[in-house]
Amino acid sequence: MFSKDVVKRFCVVWVSLVFALVGCSGQPQTQGDQQQAQPQQTAADDQQLKQGGVIKVAVNDDPPTLDQMSTGSSSAVNIAYHIFEQLFALDQDLTVKPMLAKGVDVSEDKKTYTIQLREGVKFHDGTAMNADDVIASIKRWGSLSRFGKQVSEKVQQVSKVDDYTIQIQLKEEYAPLLNVMAGPQEALIIVPAEIAQAAGEKPLETNQLIGTGPYKFDRWEHGQYVSIKRFDDYAARDEDWGGLTGKKVAYADEIRFIVIKDAQVRVNGLRTGEYDYAVRIPKDLYEQIKTFPEVKPIVTKPDSWLMLMPDKSEPPFDDVRLRKAINHALDREKIGLATYGPPEFFQVDGSIFFPEQKDLYTTEGTEPYHEYDPEKAKQLMKEAGYDGQTIRMIATSSYEDHYNSAQAAAEMLKGVGFNVDLQFFEWATFVQKIKEPGNYDIWVSGFPPVYDLTLVLWVDPNYPGWWKSERMQSLLDQWTKTIDPAEQKRLLVEVNKTVYEEFPLIKMVNEIGLEAASAKLQGYEDWLSMRFWNVAVSSEGN
Repeated sequence: MFSKDVVKRFCVVWVSLVFALVGCSGQPQTQGDQQQAQPQQTAADDQQLKQGGVIKVAVNDDPPTLDQMSTGSSSAVNIAYHIFEQLFALDQDLTVKPMLAKGVDVSEDKKTYTIQLREGVKFHDGTAMNADDVIASIKRWGSLSRFGKQVSEKVQQVSKVDDYTIQIQLKEEYAPLLNVMAGPQEALIIVPAEIAQAAGEKPLETNQLIGTGPYKFDRWEHGQYVSIKRFDDYAARDEDWGGLTGKKVAYADEIRFIVIKDAQVRVNGLRTGEYDYAVRIPKDLYEQIKTFPEVKPIVTKPDSWLMLMPDKSEPPFDDVRLRKAINHALDREKIGLATYGPPEFFQVDGSIFFPEQKDLYTTEGTEPYHEYDPEKAKQLMKEAGYDGQTIRMIATSSYEDHYNSAQAAAEMLKGVGFNVDLQFFEWATFVQKIKEPGNYDIWVSGFPPVYDLTLVLWVDPNYPGWWKSERMQSLLDQWTKTIDPAEQKRLLVEVNKTVYEEFPLIKMVNEIGLEAASAKLQGYEDWLSMRFWNVAVSSEGN
């Protein structure tokens, strides 16, 4: 038996009111009901978009794979979520709502989740999605994705109730469960059971890229382009929630993601009509792009934030006074200007979450972030006995913002007396370097948004940087046992205070991204990343 009170509170906290009505009313719609229901009006409907044409997207890199369960790479994920879908996903406001799930009930002890599935959803191979496919996908996620592994440690059993209902039994209460299941990176995508079982922990091969999304995989010419085509049997939801969930209509016949590494070529292609959308536009082109009548700038946020990660496992940065000294040495405004140029594209903000993440964002407890004081930095270095030893600082040259911010920060550290040896590596080498503490004293990089405190990578004591904090681990443990908003807010403030007293890392600034669309693209709405359902292109140029 389930506690109605627990279910009600669960829904209010973790999903929107709409989800509560759909998923927890006890009167879920049947597929037949959905087919007969009048669709809600969407932004795309308002523009009376027409079917047909090819959306040509200029991307900066070839994806490593299109298996969204095995990678968090944005070059892969941004294409893959046109092909695959999740049980739960993020809406326009980054709130968790159902996608392939119809509803969820939670037991009174919060250890059993019973998830009802939508009926009539087809995979791209023509077979119907059912509980066996979902269970096989969950098992693969639990053995492949780092987030899935995190959840699998809490799971006692995943079982089939009937063809369209599954049950997840937890070993202990784990409040973030749906948030983790809704994350878009290394995501819980649903694929046919036989594919999940055949692929196991290996990335999906191209013939295994079978999802339930509005577009299906067509062709991949490595280093040149990826093509996906409209799935005519797609079963759309009725609700227009935006983001990665809700109603999705595939207007274009095809979406072609074309690899164009040079940013200026991507912009020029938009102007000439060769492309309809382009990613990773240099911010210093923003004012210029605004003057082009045939191009519309697209601001994407939240994007990421930059930081310095000291190695806390050994001297000299096992001494928190030197980590505090770094914090006092950084002028964030100057770093933002040196890294991103126009002030519209960075935020001086101490929170570990982003302002758009309304359930997670708070600046309370982050006051030390703003304490730029070079003299205080010098005093702390003296108190810690810093004797001028070389500080090995590493970063990647593969990303312009990482490169620029590392240079700016290094100069500021030198300004207060640190003897900095800054070295750059291409991305793959850099990622290998940071795994060994003997390779550096500080590494510089950035973090994209995550959607729950348990998904923050650097709170793991085994993550490079090696922050072993009993206080932080206690806060995480408390976080997994509460769905009370007031208690969660208290814990988030305590997390901020812990970060700004122990300084496991030193945050620099938030980035706000810039992309651009052709005037031919209709119905497109700004969000944190590109997506092309509910979007069409005019026939001109196609």
